[in-house]
Formats: sequence, C-alpha cells, structure tokens
Amino acid sequence: MAVKMYPNANSSNDQRKSPASAFLSSRSSTRFLPVTFENDEPRYDASPNYQSFYTLKQQCLARRQLFEDPEFPATDASISMPKITDVRWCRPKEISPQARFFVDGATRLDICQGALNDCWLLTAAANLTSHPWLFKRVLPEDNSFAVDEYAGIFHFRFWEFGQWVEVVIDDRLPTDVSGKLLLFGRSGNGDEFWSALLEKAYAKFYGSYGALDGGTAREAMQDLTGGLTEFYQPKKMVGREEQLWDILRSGSEMGSLFACNLKSDPTGENVATKEGLLRGHSYSITKVHMIAGLVSDGDQIRLLRVRNPWGSGVEWNGKWSDKSREWKSLNTAERKRIGLTLQNDGEFWIELSDFMKHFDRLEVCHLSPELHSVQDDSGERDTKRYRWELSSLDGQWIRDTTAGGNVSFLDTFPLNPQYTIHVQKHTTGSSVVIALMQKYRRADALPSLTIGFIVYRVTSEDLRQKPVPKEFFQQHDHAIVGGSIFINAREISCRLTLDPGVYLVIPSTFEPGEEGDYLLRIFTARGNTLCENDAILCFGTLDDRITEQGKFFETPRWAMLANAFYNRANAYQQLETNYLQDIMWEQFFRQSFGTSDRQTVKVKRTRSSPLRKFYACVMQLCACFWMQSSVRKNVQEHPLPSEEKQMHQKELERIVALLLSRIVDGQDTIGYEQFRTIARDVYQWETVFRLYDTDGSGTLDRRELRQALRSSGFNINNRILCKLLRMVVELNRPQIELIDYVLCAAECRHAIDVLHQDTPAGNETQRKTS
Repeated sequence: MAVKMYPNANSSNDQRKSPASAFLSSRSSTRFLPVTFENDEPRYDASPNYQSFYTLKQQCLARRQLFEDPEFPATDASISMPKITDVRWCRPKEISPQARFFVDGATRLDICQGALNDCWLLTAAANLTSHPWLFKRVLPEDNSFAVDEYAGIFHFRFWEFGQWVEVVIDDRLPTDVSGKLLLFGRSGNGDEFWSALLEKAYAKFYGSYGALDGGTAREAMQDLTGGLTEFYQPKKMVGREEQLWDILRSGSEMGSLFACNLKSDPTGENVATKEGLLRGHSYSITKVHMIAGLVSDGDQIRLLRVRNPWGSGVEWNGKWSDKSREWKSLNTAERKRIGLTLQNDGEFWIELSDFMKHFDRLEVCHLSPELHSVQDDSGERDTKRYRWELSSLDGQWIRDTTAGGNVSFLDTFPLNPQYTIHVQKHTTGSSVVIALMQKYRRADALPSLTIGFIVYRVTSEDLRQKPVPKEFFQQHDHAIVGGSIFINAREISCRLTLDPGVYLVIPSTFEPGEEGDYLLRIFTARGNTLCENDAILCFGTLDDRITEQGKFFETPRWAMLANAFYNRANAYQQLETNYLQDIMWEQFFRQSFGTSDRQTVKVKRTRSSPLRKFYACVMQLCACFWMQSSVRKNVQEHPLPSEEKQMHQKELERIVALLLSRIVDGQDTIGYEQFRTIARDVYQWETVFRLYDTDGSGTLDRRELRQALRSSGFNINNRILCKLLRMVVELNRPQIELIDYVLCAAECRHAIDVLHQDTPAGNETQRKTS
C-alpha cells in the first residue's frame, strides 16, 4: 500500500519539483569535507576539493579579515524565498556587541522559530541539547567569538547518508532592514547565536534557507545523529497504551530522540485546536516520566514533556498543562524531581492517554551503533548497554536498468537491486530492523520518491541464479515474511523477528522507471550480514556473431589502420602514445566514418575470399612503403583538433589510457604488435556496437548496454552498470554513441582486471567493486 505523507511534511518538495529524469545528472556525492571519529575525536582527510575550517580560519586570522563564504554568499540566492525581501545580512557582533556562541551553555529553551517553516529542524536541535556528548559532535567546541579566535567563520557537522561531513559558514545572518532582528531561528537570549548559526549551516547543507521550508523532524534528527528513524500513529494505537509507553520509555533509556505532530490543516496554516495544539506543527518530546497516581499510590500516571519550538505562545491547556489543578496535588520535592517550570516558554506536560488522543504521529530516531549508548548522571557515556550492530550498502535505481517498481509489476520487479540477510544459527527470534533511505533528494530539489521494500525467505537453491530471476517471484508469494509500506518519505523502516536462515530484500520505488540513490541499512542485536545478491563481475565469452579475431588482420580495414600506424611511427617503428588518440579518432570515432564502418562490419561477416586476402596484402605492402614518410611527418606541426574531437577529448583520453594500461607500463611509445592488440580490441567492440545498433542510428538505447557488454565478453553487475550509465549521462548523451560504448567496454575490462588481481590491494578492490 502506498501512503502519502502529511502535506506539511512534503510542502517544500511540491514547490521545487523537477523531472525524475534529472536524477542521473544530479549530485551523487558529498560537497563537504568528510569526517571520521575515533573515540569522539574528529579526523579529517585533507583535500583541496573541500573547504577546511582550520585552514580558512588561519588564513583569515593572518590577514586580519573576516571570512566571507563564496559557496553560500550573503545574497537572495542563499535565502531562495521570494516572499522574503529587504534582507540585510549582519554579523552577530553587529546585532549585539556582546555576541557569544553560548550563554550559560546550551539548552532546549535556546531555540526559537522565526519566519521559516523549519520547526522540524528546531525540534531536532532541541532534542540534541539533552545529549551533550552528541551535541559536541554537531557543534564543535572551538566555535567562539573570543577576540583572539574570532575570524567570522564557524563549522558544524552533519550526518550525510552513511558518513559525517563538515559544513563551514561565515557568520553573516539574515535580518530585517534595521539589522537588529534575525529573520529566522534565534535564541531566547539576544546575545546567544549558536542556534541561528546552526540553522544557517543546515541551510547551506541543503542549498538555501528556502530548502528548509517544510520537512519531517525524523529527517533532521537523523542528520544530527546518523540514527535509525521510525514513526508510529498514536491515534491508531488506542488500546495498546502499554506498547506505546514501552516504546517511549525504552527509547528514552537508550538515548533515542522523539518528535510528534498533528495532521496539517487543509489551509496549510498552523491552526490551533481548542486544546491549544497547533496543526501541521512539529513538537519535541524532551522527557518521559511516571508519577504516583492522585487517587492511590498503586496507580501510575504517565507523563510526557513536550516543547513547541516557537518558545512561547499557544500551549496545551488540558490536564497537566501549566495552569491545571493537577500540579497542586504534587509536593514541592516531586515538582523539583520532575523538573517542573510553569512559564510561557512553549513547554508543557501531557498525559499519555491525552497524547494518544490528540497527536497523529510520533517520530523516533534511535542512535546508530557508534552512538548507541546511555549517558549517566555524571555526563559519562556507557557504551556497554543497548549495543546494536549495523550493516549498510548503497545503491541506485536507474530507468530500464535497476528501477523495476513494486512487485505488482512482475515483468520489471526482478530488475530491482537484490540483497541477502544471513541470520546466524543459534539466534532464534533475532530482531532485525531494515531501513531504506533515499539520498540527496532535498539538496537536489527533487521530490521524494514513494519507496519501500519486501523481504522473502529463500533457500540456497533459490539463490543459485544471481540475481534471482522472474520465475521465483511469480511462484513464491508465500515466501514473503515482511516488508515496509510504500511512502514518499526519505527513510522507511520495518522491524522483523527472523529465525536463522537466508532472506532476500528487494528495495524499490512504487512505480517502475523512477530514478534515485538510496542507502539500505540493517540494525541487529547480533552479528547478521547484509550482502548484494548480484551477478558476478567477470570475463565471459565473446558473442559467436563476432568474427574470429584472426580474420580481422586479413581485411582492408586493418590495412588502413596499419597505414595509420606507420604514417605516425618514428624511425624505430614506435608510436608515441599521444598519436594513438588521433588514430582512434580518425579510424573509429569520427562521424564521417559512420557509413563506411557499417559497410566494413557487413563485409567482415562474409567469408574471406582469396581476392580479398590479396587486396589486404597489397594494402599492407603499400603501408610499409609509406612508412618512410613518417619521419618527415613527425616533424610537422600537429594539426589542431576539430571542434567535434574537442567535445569528445576527455573520453578519448580516458579510452587510450585504459587501453595502454593493459599492455604498457609507463612507456611513452608502443610497437606494432601492441598496436595490433589495441586495434583488434576496439574493432571487436565496434562490431558489437553495430550488432545492437539495429536501426543504423549510430546509437544504442541504455537498456541495451548490459546485453551488448555481455556480447563483448563482460559479465557485469548492477553496481558497474549504474556507474557506466551515470558516466554516459554526465557526458550529456541522451543515448550511447560508439565512443561511449568503447569507453564503457574499456572501463568494464579494467574493473574486472583490478578485481582479479592477486595482490592484497586487488582483493580489497574486489570487495569495493563487486
């Protein structure tokens, strides 16, 4: 069943829709400096491709100038909200001379929402303040306005689809025309700016402030922790109060983060109910507490402390609200123990039964394994309890390749990527949480896809063919043991209790042909493994329709190639590698050769005749005679490449580099026999290309690539196929041209060569590639 999210959760996507076909040309890797942690200490991989906070800060301090971020400038483009006008960008010290990063530390009450509909982010930030050790990971302690350290530059860290990254910003913040009032998030204390700067860093993380206009709290909680998200519908759990309380209580003990909301009003506005709750608005749950009953000590009252990120205004007015008489029944000691504050701060208490009656959604973020620990009263972390184990793999859905849609589309469903989970013996009733997350959609201004997954129980016989073929899914409905709903959320998850054995997981979009990146993760209490169930990347057999390689050297085509070699070879009959590009272009890829190439391929398929052999010998003798002119030719100025060749230059260079890497070791020249090998390989790939170019258009459709490569002798898996297709699209090719196909074939062969190296480095590459 497909479920659509509440309007407020997807409103930003509705405004920024782009065609799904834009996926392959969209960003598919991080724009920010990756960070790893060892015992909570950050480790950076230095790279000139990313902004480095410490390098930039030292440069600014040395020059005595304040940092201005060229990647996120103080312009309307960084706001990207047409309704927001007359913006003045000011640094905190221009807004308040006493500006500080923190004032008396960080608390949930430091966060107040502004004119941006990002309550979902601020809810998550409020929750983060209750985890000081995790808070320091997101907001490094060396952010400061101290005179000797201040350079107008700050840094924050977010979790991005499997890795932590660092986001660097300057401290220019959007204000009104007076330059004194922040337009967006702010602290309750006018001198404190950590929450406003965190919001700016998150806006840069997703491209603009406007990109944050609508979302879900679990998305933000995940970006701040890297945890696993789930959601529940409290109204549908009436009669299961114990189950919901156990989720809240155990989650709280394990350090999980919670948020909740009411369905949006049809108008899209934050309309208040008569009980003082705002529709379409995100709240954070900051504490779970149980007190003795008012009638007898045997009764237990279950309370939740909930906070509105507005920081003031409308609050819950029912039982246990700030002004309710229930609080009068508690003595002062109990009020202190519970941490009661009866102020207009947006925070209130609500009984579990009332929570289930009024709130539509509970969002939970469980901390990932490296963070899944409990903080004791002294602030220290106990990593021995509640330890999870995590396995994760990323993948792609690509039209006509790996985007098969849900199981209702049986003809295409087997195209979807497949994964196996091995539940070990002696682990009866193993609890497994499977989470499927789509990547980069918000940052690339693409709407969320409707995604989900199905889990099958399988045998080793079922897995004999990799991937599992269509026939299995036609006959094994009974093997389905679980799965998720299909929903247009960033992440969808499902809890299952699995007996020992092997299970097949099929993640998919709801409709076939929808394209996107995703991350699949499994969380288990024990060591269970997640693996791709895909074809083995290896060499296969050459298609029988391809002429045997020996006959190629008897054709006029080879005579022309031999002539091209000798015309460019030096006096020692050696060809400089830069001339190989010219020969490849002229003899294979230049458009003017299109017709003659097809004719040549047709001739090659006919039987070799004595007359053709004689003609070939004559041509090769002529080529040897013409070789004497090569010395004179080499001293002439190399002709400028044509415009068409310049457009394909990068491909040409890569093809030649891959061809040479197999037969030479850092040499600048190649001999005649080496040239023969290269020419034969490219000619065979060209022949395969012509076989599949049945309409004579000079192009292949993307869906033909896998089969064409198989005819060329390469058995490839989905990971390599997706990489090749992305490479073609990045070259702005709507379809695959001959030069693209030769590049794909060369890349395939190189990947297989690397995979089958016997060195330890080769074995490591095999694990990464296959």
